[in-house]
Order: sequence, then structure tokens, then C-alpha cells
Amino acid sequence: MWDSDTIDVGIDLGTTNSALAVIENGEAVIVKSNEGQDVTPSVVWMPKPGSLFVGTGARPGLETDPDNAAAEFKLEMGLADARRTFPGASREMTPPQLSAEVLKSIRGDAAHRLGVAPRAAVITVPAAFTLNQNKATVEAAQLAGFDAGCPLVQEPTAAAFAFGFQDAEDRGYWMVFDFGGGTFDAAVVSKRDGDLRVLTHAGDPYLGGKLIDWAVVERVLAPAAAKELGLDGFRRDNLLWRPAFAQLKAAAEAAKIALSRRESVPVTIKLSLGPGRVEWFEHTLRRDELDAVAEPYYTRAINLCRASLREASLSESDIDRVLLVGGVTLAPGLRERLADPATGIGIALDTSLDPSTVVARGAAIFASTVRRPVTASAADAGAFTVDLAYEPSVTTTTPTIGGRVGGTAQGAWTGYGVVLANPDGRPPFRSARIGLNATGGFATDVDVDPHRTSRFTIALTDAGGAPQPLVPATFSITHRDVEFGGVRLAHSLGIQLADRVFAPLLRKGATLPARAREVFHTTSAMRRDSTDALLRIPVVQGERARGDRNRQVGVLEIQPRDVRIDLPAGTEVEVTFEVDADSLVTVVADVPLVQTQFEAEINLDEVRTTPPAELRGQLEEVQQRLAELRGTAPAGEARDRLGRLDAENAIVTARDQVDAAAIDAGAAAAAEERLRGLQADLDDIEDATKLPAETARLRDLLDEADLLAGTAADRQELARLRRQADEAADLRTVADLITQVTGVLVDLERRSPEWPVKLFFGLIQVLGDHGPAKPLIREGRQAIAHQDARALDAVNQRLVRLLPAEQQDQVIGLRRSS
Repeated sequence: MWDSDTIDVGIDLGTTNSALAVIENGEAVIVKSNEGQDVTPSVVWMPKPGSLFVGTGARPGLETDPDNAAAEFKLEMGLADARRTFPGASREMTPPQLSAEVLKSIRGDAAHRLGVAPRAAVITVPAAFTLNQNKATVEAAQLAGFDAGCPLVQEPTAAAFAFGFQDAEDRGYWMVFDFGGGTFDAAVVSKRDGDLRVLTHAGDPYLGGKLIDWAVVERVLAPAAAKELGLDGFRRDNLLWRPAFAQLKAAAEAAKIALSRRESVPVTIKLSLGPGRVEWFEHTLRRDELDAVAEPYYTRAINLCRASLREASLSESDIDRVLLVGGVTLAPGLRERLADPATGIGIALDTSLDPSTVVARGAAIFASTVRRPVTASAADAGAFTVDLAYEPSVTTTTPTIGGRVGGTAQGAWTGYGVVLANPDGRPPFRSARIGLNATGGFATDVDVDPHRTSRFTIALTDAGGAPQPLVPATFSITHRDVEFGGVRLAHSLGIQLADRVFAPLLRKGATLPARAREVFHTTSAMRRDSTDALLRIPVVQGERARGDRNRQVGVLEIQPRDVRIDLPAGTEVEVTFEVDADSLVTVVADVPLVQTQFEAEINLDEVRTTPPAELRGQLEEVQQRLAELRGTAPAGEARDRLGRLDAENAIVTARDQVDAAAIDAGAAAAAEERLRGLQADLDDIEDATKLPAETARLRDLLDEADLLAGTAADRQELARLRRQADEAADLRTVADLITQVTGVLVDLERRSPEWPVKLFFGLIQVLGDHGPAKPLIREGRQAIAHQDARALDAVNQRLVRLLPAEQQDQVIGLRRSS
């Protein structure tokens, strides 16, 4: 019977296939499914009431009974409106429920191997998964019978663990290239002096082998079938042809796998084309055809690799090898492309571990470092309890063990003591009797065997030396050459300011748990008698400079009824973000002026797909913006960015997902994410297009200010701004410098004798020469004629009071504290 202090079970819950690994004798071992396979297909088939198939037994249903079979539901995790219907069984299931069926099957395989069904497992998720997707994965684990709080670990991190624990090298940089069935992650890993950590990652939660399969169907197989069989309107989004497209999709996936070992594959399908009509379709698919179709997806993956390198401030020459993960990496065309320094990244490929199971292996290794909760209590066992503090996986052979004994002691705790022993150690270990302090606490060092799991006993005796029952009475520690650098935050978290700027409080890559606090100020007043006033602060996650180009995950709201007094413009708001080790997020806003705190509503259960019609509108907007930029973008960075979008076939891919959105919730989610990303890319291209002109404007303002500088302090400040202008490389920095230089220029002009006159004519332009301003303007002109500076100042002050008062924003935002 399996018995361990640590979780020891790792599950790769994949889009296409899932895998299970457990720790046995310190090694990660892949556990085969009931069908004797290393992987379990992530497929559910319910052909009739009371009949449910999972895994290998469910795969035939994808072709023979597509209406009652479900696959690739991982891409719909976290979407409140995503449902799969099974008419034959009269059932409807959510993606977490479907994932739970896969996890139940895998948990059963684990029970067969271990002798008992595990209550906890480490489950992997893509690094690019968002908060709602992670939450849905935890929900699926609970539905499958696991205890609440199953740890999640990111897939590239798990893969790095698997490679790192079999590698004797002690120093180096690696790149994890994880191209799975539905998602892609590129991660840069550092191994230094026994410390293994993921430095950074870049990914796409909707870039996977599924896209390549559908591209083969829609660009190769479906057109050939339509031509050969005379089929009108033969499109994926036409429900009339759903059975036929399900068969073509399955054939494309099988042919793609076969082309990993062959140059060409015959595709022969008995297509179901409607009631009573079945036609044979034959086509020979060549490897070069597959590579041509897959090329844009390979390009996007490689571009994401380069982005992760830039973020880590590394180049290709710094990376020792690329760790291949995911079934797509078996494709020879992709491997050749990756190894090419001109079109790929030109780094040696590591194929030493099976890319289909390496993530599960790494998850199990991570699980061996996570302690299982102790469920026994002193009341149940009639024993004392001990709360131990130790690391289950260590790189030292003399770790420290601490603990506190609980229960009702007969007399003072100081009369009690514990003895720790490892009788099977090499050599055996036994501590001296360690006396407990006044609160029942103790600490000591123990000896562990190198590269083995050492199992210790802990015995409690009272003041008279009599043994006392203690729970738990054993614990184990595994010695390894490598330790983990900690779980990292997958996406930056922050708030969207009033000007739509994203203000990140916790940056991507922060070690969890993490906490951050920052002070902001309201941009406008909030009056308690205003029913429309509302302080609404969107909570978003992502990496884009514009807040609305990231994903909103919650909102902080402060309404007038929630505060005791009116809040003036500039009121301080302290925003605090906390993320625990399981990536659960808490956001609190504190308004010191009224001594009140407000917690954000992080509602991850209501994330929904965007309606297809709205997606089409967004696609048209993106296409229009792209066409305009093609005509205006100058040579240089803007043109290079446009070229990258073309190489990734970005618009075509987005259009494919929009077309499929009506029949595929996963495609709708992918379309929304891709369009949001394209809008952000176009924002960057627009900024790069405007940058030369704005940079020139900045230099003109600096030249103008130089002419007015009258003191050494003025010249020193302008010299500082000019140095910053020389280093400015993006539009946002240039815009900020323009604002600063304009402020300096206005200040210099205010000191000049001509300033009151300039201000007077500026106010005329704003107010116009009519209404209540008219007599004041006439009076001002007279003051100018008589060179009466004091009279002109008085006129200017009265004119300023005629300007419209600042309009109360219906939605009040924040600005950063200066």
C-alpha cells in the first residue's frame, strides 16, 4: 500500500492527451492507462443514457458519433457559457465537468498502481492560462474526487523539472519549447549551483496542434473533397457537414502524426455526407504540404521564443539547449526550422525525454516536494499531535527539522522530549533526546542519505520517560542535487487608470506568494449627493501598456453611499494586491481620508465568450487599421512589425477562428484573445509610426526652451531632459518628456514680461470674443495699449474664472501618485 508524506502524483491535463506519473523510489514513473497506453486521450463519449466512455474507448466516437463526443474542451475552461451537449444521453456538460471525467479515469489508474486512490495531485496548466482558466482546473480536480486545493504548476516549469533532475550539469540556461495540442509556451530556465528556476516565459493559450489540424482540413483536405465529390458550401461552420468535418479532423491529426516518420501518407475516409449518402475520399498528404500549412504557426512559436529571450535579457548564444515538449515537436519540419539559425533559433535540441509525457514526469517531481495535509487529529487518535516544519526535498544532507507538539500535557512541556531516528539510513541515524520548550516546540538538525529518500520516526516521551502516542509518527525527506526557485506569477496584475494606461502592481515572474501596494489619486471629485458618481477601478492581467488590451478579471467599486464625506479630486487611494501560492488573488482599496477599505470583486465565474457578430465587427476593425498602417508605416521598426504579423498569418488565423466561433466555444475564445492581441500589436505599430515626428517635436521644444533658459538651474534641467530624450525609444516615454518640457517652457515663459499678453490672447482663443468675456477683452486690450501689467493680470484672472468648471466624470479614474 502506498504511503508517503508528500503528494508524489503528477497529472498533465492536456488538450489532446493527458498523462500520469508517480514517484517511486525517488524516480518519476509514467503510469499506463487501463488500455496499456502512456497517455489517456482527453475525450468523452456518451452515446446513450448511462453510457460514458473516457480516453481510448471514447476516441472512435469523434468520427462515428461526433454529436455525442467531446474533445479539446481544455480550450474552453473558465468560460461560463461553454457547454457540450450529448443528445444521445440527454445531457449537457461544462468543460470542468468533462475535464473531471478525464481526471477520474486517471485517478483510477493511479489507484490501481498505488493501491489507494490519491486524495491530492499536482496538476499542470499552461503558463499562458488566465485566472479563470486556472480556477476551472481546480474545480475539475474537486469534481474528480481530489481534495480542495490541489496544487497547480505551469507546464514549462514541470518540463524543466523533469529535464533538470536527470541532468548532471550544474550550470546553464535552457529554453523550454512546449508546443502541445492546444497551447504553446516558451520558457527560459536557469540552473545555477543546484537552483532551478524559470526566469521568464512567453506563450499563447490558443496556439497548438489543433490549429494545424484544422488548417490541414480547411486548406488541403476539405477543398480537395469538395472538388472531387462536388460538394457545395462545404465549410466547417456549415452544420450540415459537421460529421464529415469531424472525420476530416481526425484524419488530419492521424496523418500529421504519421508524417513524423514518413514523407507522405494516404488519407482514405468514408465521409458521411447526410442521410443515406456516404462517399469514399482519398488524398495523399505530403510532408511538405503539412509544413507549408503549419509554417505560420511555427513562425509565431519561434517569435514567442525570441520574445522570452528578450525579456530575460539573453540571446540565442546564451542558451545551451532547447528542451522539446509536446506532440507537435515530433514534426521533422519544425525541428529543422528550430535548429536553423537563420529562420529558427539555432540552438541544440534536447530530445532525451518523451515530449508527450515529460510534463507529467516533472509534475510528479514537483509533487514530491509538496507535503500532504495530515488529516488525523489528536481527538480522533487519542494522541498528541505534532506540527512539523521542514522541507520534504533538500539539497543539503543536514537539514533542520522544527516542530510544535499539541495536546494536553501532564505538567509543563519542558519535561517532555522527542527523539528523531532513521534506522534504515546509511549509516542509521538517531538523535539525542530533544527537550521541548515551554510551548511544546523543538528544533534540530538530522542527517539524510545523499540522493535517497530518508524516512524518519519521531517518538515522544513524557517527563518520566514514558512513550506517548504521537500523530504523525513518521516523516520523510528526499535529498536531491537540485531545488526549485519557486512558483512564478504567470501574468502581470494591476489596475487600469483613468487614461486607460495599465498600472501593474505585481509583475509577471514574481515568486509566489507575493504582495504589492501602491498609492494612486482620484482624478476628479466624488460628491455624496451625486447619484451618478462612481469610482470604478478595473483589475486586469496581462502585459500590454493599454489596460483595455489586457484581460479584465475584476473590478474595485466605490460609490458615494459607501463614504461618509465628499472626496475631493486628488484623494489618496491605496491599492494592495496579494497572490498566494495557488495564484488566488485578493485586491483591496484603502481610502485613508475616510478610513475605509473596499475589496475587489474578482468574479471568475462569469467570463463569457464574445458573440460571433461582435467578433466579426472587431475583425473588420483590425483589418481596416492594418490596411491604413500598411499605407502610412515608414521603413524601420513599424515595417518590421507588420512583416512579423504577415509571417504569422495573423489575420488569416483570426478569421478562421471568427468563422468557427458560432459552432466552437474554444474558437470563439481563441478569436477574442487573438483579436485583442492584434489590436495591441497595431497600437505598437502606430506608436512606432508616430515616433519620428513626436521625437522631432520634442527636440524642437527643447531648442525653444534653451533660448528662454535664464539661469544655471534652468540649463541643468534642460540638459537632463535632453539626455533622456536621446535615450527615449518608445512613444510613451517621448510623450511624457514632451509634457515635462512643455511644463518647463511654460514656467520659463511665465517669467518673461510677455507672458500676461500671451495668456490673454490664449484665453481669447478658448472663450471667444463674445458674451461675458467681451467687456473683459476690451478692458484687457486697453491695458495692453497702456502697458498696464497690473490691470492686465486682473483681467486675466477674471477671464480664467469664465472657463467652464471641470466636468464631473461619470466614471472617475485614478492617476499614479507622483
